[in-house]
Amino acid sequence: MMDKASSIKKVFISTHPFGEISSKPLDLLEAQGISYGLNPYGRKITTSELATQIKDCDALIAGTEIIDSSVFENAPNLKLISRVGIGLDGIDFDLAKMHDVKIAFTPDAPTLAVAELCIGLMFDCLRMITATDRHLREGKWHRHMGGLLYGKTVGIIGMGRIGKTLAHLLQPFNVKIMANDIEPDMAFGHMMGIEWVDKRTLLENSDVISLNVPLTKSTYHLVDDKAIEKMKPTAILINTARGPIVDESALVDALQQGMIAGAAVDVFENEPYDGPLNQCETVVLTCHMGASTKESRQRMELEATDEIIRYNSNEKLKNEVLF
Repeated sequence: MMDKASSIKKVFISTHPFGEISSKPLDLLEAQGISYGLNPYGRKITTSELATQIKDCDALIAGTEIIDSSVFENAPNLKLISRVGIGLDGIDFDLAKMHDVKIAFTPDAPTLAVAELCIGLMFDCLRMITATDRHLREGKWHRHMGGLLYGKTVGIIGMGRIGKTLAHLLQPFNVKIMANDIEPDMAFGHMMGIEWVDKRTLLENSDVISLNVPLTKSTYHLVDDKAIEKMKPTAILINTARGPIVDESALVDALQQGMIAGAAVDVFENEPYDGPLNQCETVVLTCHMGASTKESRQRMELEATDEIIRYNSNEKLKNEVLF
């Protein structure tokens, strides 16, 4: 382990935007006498840019960027990475342990926003709202014949915070919920009337499938061509989790061939996205905006900043990632 001074004097804030909805997170740092640097690029920072910016910093308030050996090696004073959001797949935990860097995140703050976006995307796909808007702007008056969410079977893969919140939000629509999780919460499932099933059963029987799992080695390309072949031709796939969970080329082929009715994709293997999904008529695309509500963003920024202050006050971190 590296011997580091305990106090945090300077923080680099790589996530963008930060402090725009409310200046309170920055005010809290200033009140603690902690200086900070903001992402100067006005976009998602690259790993090489981060490695340059972080050189003299003791802590990092991070977004979804990749934090690899170049970052750790260029930040000898780094003590804490406080992630704005829930996904941790961009952080190399082995390197963090080697360099004696603690990691915290804000798992609760984005939950409701992501779950609400899932619901919105379900309605969009079922009623073809985006497609109709696009056609109308092109001068085409065509009333698409959509379908109801009410009474459908919704399959949720991943029943963590977001999956459970999504299940709550779906209750008024009288849907049948099938769920799959590596550690099913049987008590929650019983309370909510959820049927726990294997992935094959879920894929074969769901009208709408929502992916709400973290990106890990076991979930990489969890939905590939073989998984899509098991889905109903009338099914809709919703991905607000992480891009690489879905094999994008397989999804493009499925949409172009009409193997499934449609999809909504908020996250991509490479972001910003510019690829063949743009040419698919039956997909709704959004820009990794699951947590992008004013309420959630402000809470995430505050919670990430609070972890910096807790560390500086020798207090226990609220949401430390143990590894």
